[in-house]
Amino acid sequence: MNFIIILLVTALLQVFSPWWVIAVVPFAIHLWRPTAAFNSFWISFLAVGALWLGYGYYLHLVSNGAISDRIAEIFFLPNGLLLLFVSAAIGGLVAGFAGLSGFLVRNIFTREQGS
Repeated sequence: MNFIIILLVTALLQVFSPWWVIAVVPFAIHLWRPTAAFNSFWISFLAVGALWLGYGYYLHLVSNGAISDRIAEIFFLPNGLLLLFVSAAIGGLVAGFAGLSGFLVRNIFTREQGS
């Protein structure tokens, strides 16, 4: 369920907010609805990675690869599709660590209350 929430909320907020909202949403979701630490990272990573890869691929198809290929040239990458995978991995890592951080912050506060 966290995967779907992160995917939908991030997609909605990315229309109006800057790119770094991909860190705020998984942090808040895993602070509110915690799972295991391993799951917090991978759910966030896969949700945002899939979102960025899907939207990037859509833009790649709409422009016939012109935009992504030109940007890939700037970074000395062979083609635009590799750029899409690299950007999805970077976005996924940011979201994954943010989701893990939300889980760990939740653990700090719940352990203090129990002591």
